Amino acid sequence: MTFEQAATLPCSGLTAWNALMGLRGREVKAGDYVLVQGTGGVSVAALQFAVAAGATVVATTGKEANTKRLQSLGASHVINYKTQPTWGAVARSFTPQSRGFDHVIDIGGHSTLGESLKAVRLDGLVSLVGLLGSEGVEVDMLGALWSLCIVRGVLLGSKAMFRDMVKFCEQKNVQPTLDDVVFSLARARDAYERLEKQQHFSKVVITIP
Repeated sequence: MTFEQAATLPCSGLTAWNALMGLRGREVKAGDYVLVQGTGGVSVAALQFAVAAGATVVATTGKEANTKRLQSLGASHVINYKTQPTWGAVARSFTPQSRGFDHVIDIGGHSTLGESLKAVRLDGLVSLVGLLGSEGVEVDMLGALWSLCIVRGVLLGSKAMFRDMVKFCEQKNVQPTLDDVVFSLARARDAYERLEKQQHFSKVVITIP
């Protein structure tokens, strides 16, 4: 693992780890089904961790160009949420007997939670790790009630979780995925513009000499 790859672990990596492994008794395991949304740092890290743990992962993206890359990282199916706005039910159909997902990584909050609730299994776990595009959208809270699921907010994690994550990466040879472009400090503005325009895949890194 390079220093650039390791730099992604304390924030997005740890958040993804907490979402999948942080709730006692609900840790992702072999045979589980996991749904990840988008191609940001947390989602891609969660994809890699879940695959390494032996889970089956379905991913969503708004760009067809990202499909092959998500599949190369281990996603069994990739759904374009722009062409399939009811992606929750579509994703659910990829689980055995359409029972739903054990874990859902939700990055959008209000704008995606409704579909996440359609995708999660009864008594499953939805980890809310972001609030992208949440303005002016109402959430069907009754859906959460009928799903009998846990909706859990996740932000970073503990030192103990970080140690466990690093050990897992060493044991499973998990190599964090970086964006195609690694920026120098002199190009920090370009890095933030790339983020703002959502042109990146996974984690954007700025190197400091």
